[in-house]
Amino acid sequence: MENTHSQEESIFIKTICGKYSNKVQADEAPRLYAHINIFFRLLPWSLLKGVSFYSEQSYNHSPWSPYRQAVHKLLIKGKIFIMQNYKIKNAYRLAGGGFETKILSTINSSQLSLRESCEMNFYKSKNNCYTGHLKKGCTHIIERDGRKTYLVSKVKFDKHNFLSLDEGFDIQTGQKIWGSDNGYLKFKKIDDM
Repeated sequence: MENTHSQEESIFIKTICGKYSNKVQADEAPRLYAHINIFFRLLPWSLLKGVSFYSEQSYNHSPWSPYRQAVHKLLIKGKIFIMQNYKIKNAYRLAGGGFETKILSTINSSQLSLRESCEMNFYKSKNNCYTGHLKKGCTHIIERDGRKTYLVSKVKFDKHNFLSLDEGFDIQTGQKIWGSDNGYLKFKKIDDM
């Protein structure tokens, strides 16, 4: 049975769902920024017994080979919008699901496992703008070039824009190992749901 969304859930869904592109940023500074597309697609309530999304990020030149795919479940606790992050088993089977949404009908809960240390907390400000970061105390470890790093992730979005900054810091020294040296990736929403 499909659940109805609260007003806060509905606003969040309408604000985040869609296709985003940083083409303007990439065209203005091609040496600094690759052209990337991000998709957030609403999934059936029955999948995780609540509001959930499929997200996909890919380089514009390679839309069928996304470099990041995940499922997220939305929880609201007080004034915090929590996005739980789920790893997808055999995620390659869903590649292209951001723009070919019929592919997403094959997702089932047995393919998903919760990433305990990768929960994003968002806070709503005026004009339905959301600002988020990894939950305090979360230490999502990513190995890059043989070094273990912890992720620092910051996101801001409203109904027109999506700004994202991911950086990795060495777990021993705290030295930045990877991530943008030029600030946020700046995306514009080019398509709703």
